[in-house]
Amino acid sequence: MAVFFVPMSAGYAATWQICRLHVQIQAIREQPTPMLKARVLQVNAGPAVTECPAVGQVIDFIPESADYQSTLPRNRWPKPGQQVRMRYQYLDGTCKNDGDPKACRIRHYPVE
Repeated sequence: MAVFFVPMSAGYAATWQICRLHVQIQAIREQPTPMLKARVLQVNAGPAVTECPAVGQVIDFIPESADYQSTLPRNRWPKPGQQVRMRYQYLDGTCKNDGDPKACRIRHYPVE
């Protein structure tokens, strides 16, 4: 009988909190890591406990596929001036990256 070891993820948490956003892309930042800069135009929050960006707030993010399993290729990123619908979803939990448990938030930014 073969025994397989599957490492556990470094984060432990319960439920994804989801905010549906309508944003306008303002710029593509190149440094220190390529990412988009966008102004939030509209917010549709989930449960009352969900912490969503406020209308007018500027957010920086790396756009992901709709299933949040991969980063979008740069040639598919929205362009400055374009308005897009997206989700900001996060999971609060405990991370043990260095063996010392700490509170952490796992964030995803899938573009629809």
